[in-house]
Amino acid sequence: MSSVVLVCSRFGDQKARKRTITMTMSKLMSTQEVADYLNVDRKTVLRYLQSGRLQGSKLGREYRIPEDAVRQLVQPASSDRTGEATVIALANQKGGVAKSTSVFNLAAALHRLGHSVLMIDMDPQASLSITAGIDVGRLKTSIYNLLIETGLNPKDAILKTLAGPDIIPSTIDLSGAELELDRQFRPAEVLKAVIADIRPDYDFILIDCPPSLGNLTLNGLAAADEVIIPIQCEFLATRGLALLLKTVEKIKQRINRSIRVTWILPTMYHERTVHAREVLEELQANFPGQVFSPPIKHTVKVKESPAAGMSILDYDPEGDVALAYMALAKEVSGDA
Repeated sequence: MSSVVLVCSRFGDQKARKRTITMTMSKLMSTQEVADYLNVDRKTVLRYLQSGRLQGSKLGREYRIPEDAVRQLVQPASSDRTGEATVIALANQKGGVAKSTSVFNLAAALHRLGHSVLMIDMDPQASLSITAGIDVGRLKTSIYNLLIETGLNPKDAILKTLAGPDIIPSTIDLSGAELELDRQFRPAEVLKAVIADIRPDYDFILIDCPPSLGNLTLNGLAAADEVIIPIQCEFLATRGLALLLKTVEKIKQRINRSIRVTWILPTMYHERTVHAREVLEELQANFPGQVFSPPIKHTVKVKESPAAGMSILDYDPEGDVALAYMALAKEVSGDA
């Protein structure tokens, strides 16, 4: 913050009287400074400026962005947080079910509701980190380091995102953690120990598990209070659901007695196809009360929003998908 002193003279009396007004102005930042501060690509900052999500003024070819606007963007509107965060793992051993997309958009929706949210990317593909605008090639500390190395402070790996939630990002290095975790004491409970000290700092922690049932997913489930299972509304996508539910039950019996599956989340739903409707009806019949409604529809804008560096709530705020994720956030948080 900087102070500007204005001296104003009033004339009309025998003596001129001066009054001093001190105005406090927010520091102005360039787009590159904002990108460096948030550890995102400069193009992501430009997209948020152009969409109106981030406030700034254009001077010539460059923007000038108030520091306060950057801080306001990455902080929740309010938080009545007490106690520890609710930890939610989004898991499915099948890939391509919009798992990372759901983590990102659910986190953004929870942030919109005024909750403090941390995302943890447990997938070596780093799709969640990239979607959140993180330049993974520049990272010095990621979830891999926290899982494998000792003596690290998890807060040092936490980054801000322009969508609002914080993130502990991933890199391709995490692919080696599957084997390295086997050499750890209680290999399925390493993540639980890592986040123990930061749980009081958030309302919600969302874990993006990889598309497998290896050590990384087991760590996510062992650390979680709740599980949301994104599932594509196709026959082949539903075949692995029983195996995942058995895995969750084993985790409940042996490691984490408090874990529970709260929602099965239908994604990429083609409402006009008979097959998608039949699969959804079958899910609702087999898992009454656990299949979230409305389903997440298949739209081009859901695919476009990560490329634009935005959540679907910013990219298409009035669309069905944005409204569905907001409805899910209200159910998850109890704000419905």
